[in-house]
Amino acid sequence: MAAKAKKKVRKKKNNLLMIAVSFAIFLFLSVIGGYFALLYAGDRMIEQNVQKLQDLKAEPTVIYDKNGKEMTSLIRQKNRIYKPINEMPKTLIDAFLAVEDKRFYEHKGVDMVRIGGAIVNDIKKGSLAEGGSTITQQLARNVFLTLDQTFWRKTKEMSIAIGLERKYSKDQILEMYLNRVYLGEGEFGVEDAAQYYFGKSVSDDKFTVAEAAMLAAIPKAPTTYSPFNNPEKAKLRRDTVIRLMHEQGIITDEQKEAAQAEPLPKEPHEVAGGSLKKGYRAFFDNMVEESEATFGVTEEELYRGGWNIYTTFDPKVQDAMVEEYANAKNFPKDGAKRGVESSMIVIDAKTGGIAGMVGGRNYAPKGFNYATDMKRQPGSSFKPIAVFAPAVNKDINKWNSNSQLSNKRQSFNGYEPRNYNNRYTETMNMNRAMIDSANIPPVWLLNEIGVSESLEYLKKVGIELTPNDRNLAIALGGLSLGTSPLEMAQAYTPFVNGGVVSETHSITKVENKDEGVVREYQPKQSEALKPEAAWEVHTMLERAVQEGTGKAARISGRHVAGKTGTTQSIAGDSKANKDAWFVGYTPEYVGAVWMGFDPEDKQHLMHQGSSMTAQMFSKVFATALKGVPSSDFVRPEGVVQHKQEEVEPEIQLAADMTLDNNQLKVVLSWIGGAEGSTYDLYRISENGERQLISAGMKETSFVDLLDSPRQYRYQVVPRNAQGEEGTPSKEVPIDSKKLENMINQDPGHNEEGSDQGQNPGGTENGNGEIPPDQGTGETGEHTNNGDGSQPPNQGTGEVPPDIVNPDPSQTNGSSNEIQLPPPPQEEGQNQFPAGSNG
Repeated sequence: MAAKAKKKVRKKKNNLLMIAVSFAIFLFLSVIGGYFALLYAGDRMIEQNVQKLQDLKAEPTVIYDKNGKEMTSLIRQKNRIYKPINEMPKTLIDAFLAVEDKRFYEHKGVDMVRIGGAIVNDIKKGSLAEGGSTITQQLARNVFLTLDQTFWRKTKEMSIAIGLERKYSKDQILEMYLNRVYLGEGEFGVEDAAQYYFGKSVSDDKFTVAEAAMLAAIPKAPTTYSPFNNPEKAKLRRDTVIRLMHEQGIITDEQKEAAQAEPLPKEPHEVAGGSLKKGYRAFFDNMVEESEATFGVTEEELYRGGWNIYTTFDPKVQDAMVEEYANAKNFPKDGAKRGVESSMIVIDAKTGGIAGMVGGRNYAPKGFNYATDMKRQPGSSFKPIAVFAPAVNKDINKWNSNSQLSNKRQSFNGYEPRNYNNRYTETMNMNRAMIDSANIPPVWLLNEIGVSESLEYLKKVGIELTPNDRNLAIALGGLSLGTSPLEMAQAYTPFVNGGVVSETHSITKVENKDEGVVREYQPKQSEALKPEAAWEVHTMLERAVQEGTGKAARISGRHVAGKTGTTQSIAGDSKANKDAWFVGYTPEYVGAVWMGFDPEDKQHLMHQGSSMTAQMFSKVFATALKGVPSSDFVRPEGVVQHKQEEVEPEIQLAADMTLDNNQLKVVLSWIGGAEGSTYDLYRISENGERQLISAGMKETSFVDLLDSPRQYRYQVVPRNAQGEEGTPSKEVPIDSKKLENMINQDPGHNEEGSDQGQNPGGTENGNGEIPPDQGTGETGEHTNNGDGSQPPNQGTGEVPPDIVNPDPSQTNGSSNEIQLPPPPQEEGQNQFPAGSNG
């Protein structure tokens, strides 16, 4: 029995052994077979695509505008100059080997040591990173494979690399790689890149170790490590390559120190090629960034060719912007060393597609884009989105264009905003508050609905504020950091789009027929406002352009709506503005324009404001829409037109005495009056005698010269288009307070008008106080400077600032003594540097 059992066990062991041996043989044959299959597959792919190695070119990538017409093609793809390896300096070759593949001459196309490390990293990161690839694999990937990062692509990459190593020598592979590698800025190959970055050939006797290291530093992340795009990161990466060369014994201590001390190239050297029209670069750069972020197609892949990119670009819009931005007369006067900066963006009112943009008056390729990257305070252009829209949306029966809002001088838990000229009334309806850009009504209304309601709505339209902005200051556009033209334009889309906010974008579709790739933009739209609320705010914004602050934006024969915004300088006096905005729209497009010095200082002060931005909007849109039939705004279906109650605004007159060149003057300025009114101005003596000193005025300011100090009173009488008298202003005595301040102030002290108070939100004045938005005067009217001189904008239809500096002369518990929490300070700064936060 026992013998029989042992025999049975022995037989079972033999069977298991046979199975194990068979499996081992099968596994061995599978590995061998797999290896030869891998070799065969690699050889087949090389044979089928050998022309790609012989001719390192491809069809250019073509960028199309919204009409399907070619905007540009990336014609600098691949090599203009193919450089043989025997003409390349050894330093350059060693630099690439040191950082990209130091075992290049030892492996057979695949470095299993690096692959193993890369697999471990991939498992840790939970993704397929590009690490571990040899130079041969990189050549295989760049020439033969698509952009998809999959397991099978890595397998193909390895099989092609092994095939290349069997077919070509190491030097041949290295030569092809160095002529194929993408080195940023649309440059392929070391010779083209050297000409572009340094203005010299790699075989030039003056080609340095630092320059070789710079080229070798770029392939890891061409956009990030371009010396023109990110100089600081580029230098760190270049110095790392130099250190690796030193550690591997390629360069000496002295060469290392000299190379790391060598400065980076400052600007590109012009080379043949490129077809992008002047003024289109800001849009192009934004489109390239979006291509990678949204569609996964990198700049390198675009320049390799074969792609068709369909965009939202409208050449008529962009050409109009380029034309107007080339005219210096469209901008405030230059400062001592530089001009006023400006940016503009125009987007499709329905879809959010970017039609065109100006990233700055002197936008540099891949440079700072003032249309998308900057953060500046928007002033009163923020009122519609921060206050009026969320209030109307919350309860249109309670809050609408006819709703009476408080316009009394008051304190909101210690915060005291001011109206321009310190003129107030018991109430003002919402429509008039929008038209005249009053400050008290929106602050009062925000206090009524709650700041959280505003912040929630702003988030819906794409503007997320900081915790420091959780206060009433946002009603007047006083933000701790600010916003950009792109964000403002997007935030206005609900007013023209039935309450729907449309995300801005510049690409509608990308495709590569050779690789079978087609990816389309998926619109991102959501309801931010109820349709009836959107239309209610829109009608007020249209009135603001027809008869209020945005008059300069009107376009003959077209419907326009929008809002101005102005903030006052923190470096100059009351005559200077820091930021000027206009955000508006037609039925076709939404546009946002900004102007201001960056940074501002005593030698760079802007003495004009939002009339300039409104005019820029008008000029660009008038040209861009030539030939486009005029259309009206479409009221959303089912929305009932809210009848706006017309109340003639009360005229509020100010009469400030001042002294200029030993000449006594009374600076008269007023607000209110109906659209199209003219004005008669009267001087009234102590005995009641009335003297007409100016008749039929369209302007809303006047300077009365006096030969001696007298206790006159003044009155303004409006007349309609038929010449009929309207309700006159109250008789106003001369206010000599500003003159007394001028006489009593220290020599050289720069007096600012007593109508200035505390900023609501972010432009510090250096002592922890934050000055207020000034606004009812933002009516396209002339303003008093507070020093008795003729206002610098006299006769130009200029508007006063929204956010202004405090009046240092006030010591009676006025708003400039009330301290709000200051905005966050930049590291190493005692206060916000001029121009940093708008």
